[in-house]
Amino acid sequence: MTSKTLYIVVCGAPLASRAGDGVRAARAAGWDPYLIPTDAALPWLADQDLDDASVITGNRTPDQPRRTPPADAVAVVPATFNTLNAWANGNAHSYALTTLCTALGARTPTVAVPFAKKDLAGHPAWLASLAVLRYAGIQVVDPHDGSASSLRPLDSGTGDRVAMDFTWGWVLDRLGDSRI
Repeated sequence: MTSKTLYIVVCGAPLASRAGDGVRAARAAGWDPYLIPTDAALPWLADQDLDDASVITGNRTPDQPRRTPPADAVAVVPATFNTLNAWANGNAHSYALTTLCTALGARTPTVAVPFAKKDLAGHPAWLASLAVLRYAGIQVVDPHDGSASSLRPLDSGTGDRVAMDFTWGWVLDRLGDSRI
């Protein structure tokens, strides 16, 4: 089986504490993963065993070669309020957002795991952004149970528990149908 390239975009929320597990699960499923963290995710990655995964941060300079092969798929785990809204609006003001906007425009198979508390998920921009991304073909997975048909916001103070109960197979199974 030929390895396919998976970009794992990581945002700053408790589920980012499971990025190393995602790298290992992706490799076990035949993917070659590249981690692309937002600035807010970097502290969550600092003490993790990332299994020697390539971590790509910041934009490259004009004289630098491309740092990754083209993505066959993208996983956004977790997708925070800020990143999800910026992505849906086409705001490519960071390397992670440029990666997401490019993948959306190229119709690269993408799964997002939104991770927002009730007070943020109650903001009208959240529902509008989810609708835009779903319309564009992004698969949305509930971090509580892997559901693709419903999405529950997090109760305040439950992020760590939801992160610990999260199963990377929920994301990789959805991408499995996208493999070439």
